[in-house]
Amino acid sequence: MAETLLDLEHGTLSLGGQTLVREARFSLRAGERVALVGPNGVGKTSFFRALAGELAWDEGRIWRRSLFLLRQEEALLEGTVWQAAYAVTPLARLDEMMAQSPPERLAELWDERRQLAVWRGKTARLLRALGLSPEIWAYPARELSPGQGVRLGLARALLSNAEILLLDEPTVYLDLPLRLRLEGWLKAYPGAIGLISHDRALLQAVATSVYHLEGGLLQHVPGGFAVYLAERERIRRTAWRAFKEAAKERERLLSSARQVAAWAPKSESKSRQKEVLLQRRDRLAMPQAPLERRWSLEFAATEAPRLLLEARELRKAYGREVLRRADLRIFRGDRIGLIGPNGTGKTTLIRLLLGLETPDGGVCRLSAGVTVAYLDQRHHGLDPSQGLWDQLARRFGPQQASALLGRVGFRPPRWFDPPSRFSQGEQARAGLALLMGYPAALLILDEPTNFLELELLEALERALRDYPGTLLFVTHDRALLEAVATRYWGLEEGVLVEYPSYREAEAALLGRPALRLDPLGQEVLLPEPLAEDPEAAYQALLERLEEPLLTRREEARLRAELRALEARLYPLWAKAHYLPPRHRWRSVEAGVEVFADEELTLWRFWTLEDHVVAELREGVLELEGPVPLLLLMAIQRMAREILGVGLRWAKR
Repeated sequence: MAETLLDLEHGTLSLGGQTLVREARFSLRAGERVALVGPNGVGKTSFFRALAGELAWDEGRIWRRSLFLLRQEEALLEGTVWQAAYAVTPLARLDEMMAQSPPERLAELWDERRQLAVWRGKTARLLRALGLSPEIWAYPARELSPGQGVRLGLARALLSNAEILLLDEPTVYLDLPLRLRLEGWLKAYPGAIGLISHDRALLQAVATSVYHLEGGLLQHVPGGFAVYLAERERIRRTAWRAFKEAAKERERLLSSARQVAAWAPKSESKSRQKEVLLQRRDRLAMPQAPLERRWSLEFAATEAPRLLLEARELRKAYGREVLRRADLRIFRGDRIGLIGPNGTGKTTLIRLLLGLETPDGGVCRLSAGVTVAYLDQRHHGLDPSQGLWDQLARRFGPQQASALLGRVGFRPPRWFDPPSRFSQGEQARAGLALLMGYPAALLILDEPTNFLELELLEALERALRDYPGTLLFVTHDRALLEAVATRYWGLEEGVLVEYPSYREAEAALLGRPALRLDPLGQEVLLPEPLAEDPEAAYQALLERLEEPLLTRREEARLRAELRALEARLYPLWAKAHYLPPRHRWRSVEAGVEVFADEELTLWRFWTLEDHVVAELREGVLELEGPVPLLLLMAIQRMAREILGVGLRWAKR
């Protein structure tokens, strides 16, 4: 059995009057990689800080060997980038020891120093591998950007040679190539590793066991991340049972204390007994209630032509040339993942396609009638200074604003706070709420997974898989790429290329040989359905979908063709088979049937395609909101001829 490097028994930790963990057992053995998972805000970071000795345990016993904690936000480091990285190496620690040692020990320590001399080269190689070039090694460490700070923290962790590494969100700000390299470094590290991360692919590849923290209860799942996913619902039920049992015991003790006081209110012994019961109730650790979150994400699509967007020879420079050439086509049903290292021009390309920036050369054409919804990676389309609910209510109305916020886990009074007060995860959720309100033929997302917790990531993945429109997204989340994308684009030295599969894209990112395709893509998959017989074309598409050996891209485009054809067929089927519901009045306006019915003061008017509700107030029929012109004319005539009243229309 591997040697135990950290062991916690009966650990209880409270913070701000709230019990985060109670009676917890946690251990790390040599070579073990343990993932700590749970919803955001349950205390995972505080638990790691307590394991590292930065927070004091209320109760319990802990024993540990040498340990390095990588925090989400590293404290400001003294010295230069090089000094901050080199200071944690065994060679730097030996240098400090030699400076304080008597002369008679120096010969022995010099022999040891010669054996550790390789650490200076290791430091330089690791800094370069993490994208921290020699040009910034002399910069003050405190002046690094957040992304550079995370990479310096990772360098310090890997160079520390500690027997235990505790890594809190090490992949934040890391691009896909660095995440792939980090996976290899973590597998090869000789000690034990504790890991908090929302990168599902990293957890799947690295974790040998999982601890789940929720409601103050820490539960261990032996086996990898896949085993944990299979056990997650059972873990949730256990957490709820522990919460209910603790609440029931507190209520029992309080009830017993009241009964004792009622039996003999003036008895001194009964008063002492009551005090003992109340003290037991107060000492009883009350766990947090497990978070009841049911994410409900759904993106609506609008109709689109077969070719949505085409660009030729796009170029863009900001002092240096960021984009040298981009030739591309986006077809209906495509799900394109745009991947690559940070700083290669992915966001620039998206902004050029959206018309938010002007290219230095080339053309970009968005087909007529194509609606686009865009989620950027900074403000997510929201004003940081205005209340979130107010912004959504102005766009979609109060009822839909409340529904959208509830679907991404927001509850009053947080609705009314401005996004500037939100955490980064809450800002990302707010952006998703806004995006769900806009039906679009083309959905463009720029790093939508940053700072989202695991279960919300899974909900987003399901929503994007089910989205019936066309998708272009930038992400470093490998699990999302493999589950959703049917095309893979990358930028190599400013030139847009396409890879035939995710594995080829990954090979290219790691500098290995890889196949590349033309991003212009396949222009047509099927001939356009014959206008005179759309039902025959519909059946042909259904039969084509049943064919074996379809690629994911072919299947996605076939389904998009099917949805487009359904949009043409549904009105035809409605005209042929539609039986209107019970109605009191019927009128024909410009060849279109209009039906009407009333109940009390409410009147309902509808056609095969549209539907409005009006209210009769003080001899006037009042309408609100957008109304098609043909239906408005029919309502005006019916109000005059049937009711003998006027019409007031408040167009929003």
